[in-house]
Amino acid sequence: MSVQAAESARLGPFRIVGTADAHACFDGARRRIARDDRTGRTAVLLLPAVELAEDPGYRVRFRAEAENSRRLTGFWAAPVIDIAPAHEDLPWVAYDCFPALSLEEALAASKGPLPEPTVRALGTVLAQALAGWHASGLVHAGISPATTLLMADGPRLTGYGLVRAAALDGSERAHPPGVDPFSLPPEQRGGGRPRPAGDVYALGAVLSYAATGRADLSYASRAALPEAMGGLITACLSADPEARPQPVTVARELSASWSADASGGLPTSVVAALGELAAAYPAEPPGSGAEAATEPRTAARPGPSRRAVTIGALSGVAGLGLGAGAVAGWRAAGEEPGPRATNLRGIAPAPLWRYDFGGELQEDPLLWQGRIALVNTLKSVTALTLRTGRALWSRHDLYPDPLSTIVLLGDGTFISPDTSAFSAVSLSTGRIKWVERRYNGMDAPSVSTFLAADKNALWFLIQGSSEEGASADECAVVAYDLKKRKERWRTPLPEAFQGDDGDTVAFLLESMILVPRTGETMHDGPVSYLALDRRNGRKLWTRTYRGEDDSPESRLVTPGNLLITCDGDGMRAHDIVSGKERWRVRTGRTTAGAPVMHGRSVYVTDMDAITYAVDVRSGKPRWRRRSPVPLNSFGTSGETAVSHAGTTVFQSTEAEIEALDASNGALKWRFAPADREQATAFPGRVVGTAPGMAFVLSDRVLYALPVD
Repeated sequence: MSVQAAESARLGPFRIVGTADAHACFDGARRRIARDDRTGRTAVLLLPAVELAEDPGYRVRFRAEAENSRRLTGFWAAPVIDIAPAHEDLPWVAYDCFPALSLEEALAASKGPLPEPTVRALGTVLAQALAGWHASGLVHAGISPATTLLMADGPRLTGYGLVRAAALDGSERAHPPGVDPFSLPPEQRGGGRPRPAGDVYALGAVLSYAATGRADLSYASRAALPEAMGGLITACLSADPEARPQPVTVARELSASWSADASGGLPTSVVAALGELAAAYPAEPPGSGAEAATEPRTAARPGPSRRAVTIGALSGVAGLGLGAGAVAGWRAAGEEPGPRATNLRGIAPAPLWRYDFGGELQEDPLLWQGRIALVNTLKSVTALTLRTGRALWSRHDLYPDPLSTIVLLGDGTFISPDTSAFSAVSLSTGRIKWVERRYNGMDAPSVSTFLAADKNALWFLIQGSSEEGASADECAVVAYDLKKRKERWRTPLPEAFQGDDGDTVAFLLESMILVPRTGETMHDGPVSYLALDRRNGRKLWTRTYRGEDDSPESRLVTPGNLLITCDGDGMRAHDIVSGKERWRVRTGRTTAGAPVMHGRSVYVTDMDAITYAVDVRSGKPRWRRRSPVPLNSFGTSGETAVSHAGTTVFQSTEAEIEALDASNGALKWRFAPADREQATAFPGRVVGTAPGMAFVLSDRVLYALPVD
């Protein structure tokens, strides 16, 4: 056995005193009973299977999932006491859930399946837990008979993320160690990304095993299910994820036919086994087994509510050391858990709301004045109120040009572009206020790109046949008066600034508009801008800045007229008017996404998943922080955002969104949206903020998270 796979008598502050693997584990993981020398309490340690402990990639993923498991709130997730430091060869996670029996050990103790009322109680509370976690964007991806532990006061779930740790998404998981094939959903066996529906399948497998004692899903096993629960459990085990019920439905149906006098307690033999386990490994005074260590800082987890309905009291067993409080009884369906902890480090806040667009997005949602989000899909344009996520209106007849973008104006309207016209539409009602058909592309140039807007004017590029003759082409910037609905001025673009590729991003300053050099002439070349007077379109100057960057979308203009650009190894800041370089900050690799600014700080993330905070005036670094989770290689992660109040910085990785303290880069929490549709979709990114809220887009779902 290698160093990585080998166990010692001590793992961190824990002394191994026993094994919890008396019976064959479903997933091959190692479970140990250990004493915490800091407190004298007994804990349950989870270690990877010997084969997987040899894999350095697995060790990293195991630690990452263990760290993420701290985000699980509620009474039915086993609290995490500690996690192996990154420098240790053998990863482990310690749970505060002793004495406890795995489901397979409980069935061995009862010499057969659990009673139907006990299975109902088990399924009800676990389904309620899943409903809460899924609403917070968390997918367990590790539920099995081995990770479901039974305690005297109810079940506890361990093993968060074991499926994700065992193999990367896209890799076959049919028979790898560390994964329970019995409870593994069909869509994940071929490498599909774990989704909420997969947790429902695993829950169905756990309930089937608890009710029948059979670790298979054969016809004989399904026929052995209790008649009253058979249909529901079979639905959970559907091969089609879309056909599986939601966790709230599972909890409701399991409790709907509950008999008032039915006991949902554990069998006497299981209670006795728990008592024997507690007596065999009693707590000790702190430091009695070794030198005392620092007290672990574990967050208190709320217990079941006093208002919870008691299904049935567990039978007391004299002399077993469980104590009167430990045998209070399992809780019934309809239990209301205790107060939810909201200040635990690493735990993301629950979304205020989520909205499924039901179709492919044309562009990111646009946020207006912290009040309205405008959503443009292939089928419709919809306005949402940001406080509730409810639709104000939806139109299927706007048909915005897919090659152009919707533009928000400062007067409560937006511009909806079409191929031969553009319309001004009310954000609050969806009514069209007016239509401009002058730029139709037939007897006049058409609008190729909208550059900028305020409440009085709109600036855009026009290209195509001029009004003076079909043989002459024109490429110009137009300033359009929104009140008078006519041109203020039109300025032809120099040849070097023509060839727009549809992604031109102009900057609107107090007295000028800056138009970038774009198209084929721009790629891999220096950064250049043309400055036009906002009042009359007069050409003020053309400036070229040091460094190379092929994406105008990854640039930033700050107060004080600094232009910040990103190139292959960092950021540069230039004085816009003089072109002089003010400062340069080197990053480890190419930046991933555009820099963002709030106050005196600018933030950016590079492809090594390092986020930098830089003083915008001096260029001096304020802090840097590397995420333990890498960015993906498709350019869909690494984008940085900052909250409306400026106290939180958001970084997207291939697995989650991290919220960092803007003052020092310390981790606040991580959020991983639960998305059922596309297995290849990355977890999402922050697409906008409003006072007290941040908005995360994941595939076709928008989440509103409370922040600051």
